[in-house]
Amino acid sequence: MLGLAFHVRFDNAYYSVPHQYGHKPVLIAATTSLVTISARSGEKLCEWPRAKYKGQWQTNPDHLPAGYKGTMEWNGPYFKQKAAAIGPYTEDVINHVLASQKYEVQSYRQCIGILGFAKKYSRKVLEACCRQAVSTGRANYTFIKNSIPGIAAEVMSPADTAKVNEEKNQGAYLRDASASSIDSLLAKSRNLMEQEGGSADE
Repeated sequence: MLGLAFHVRFDNAYYSVPHQYGHKPVLIAATTSLVTISARSGEKLCEWPRAKYKGQWQTNPDHLPAGYKGTMEWNGPYFKQKAAAIGPYTEDVINHVLASQKYEVQSYRQCIGILGFAKKYSRKVLEACCRQAVSTGRANYTFIKNSIPGIAAEVMSPADTAKVNEEKNQGAYLRDASASSIDSLLAKSRNLMEQEGGSADE
């Protein structure tokens, strides 16, 4: 499966491929020590030592196109802009995450994950969580992921929770609780049987 930013994902690790093959299917052959990536035509594109741990990224800078940041929606300025719209602490966390990898592109999944919490919990909660992350020197995805549920419980009022749930349920079909009551179900059963010429009491 072709991952983002000119990498393929294999066995929960990421390997870069020449940028010409971005968003194109490739073939992967692997041994216990080597990963070989080829085009569908059979042309070998690159070989990598097999990743030693899950989530490992291996990137050859020659695989990235010149000025690649301008050719992708996902780049440093994009994530910084999104974070700044939430708050200064969220922006600070994103800046730390972007700078945490040898190649910036390797941090994009974490940025996506962090910013996604604003939708799940609210911008207010994410900013509060990022404030705590910065103040404790743990401005990273793992801290945000593990601490934001607890912070949400402290920060969100019942009205906030109701609003978030309402937004999540937009477009959903909601039924009155009585629709699933025993009496309601029995009544529906009787009606169906009567339509078929029978009786629920027979």
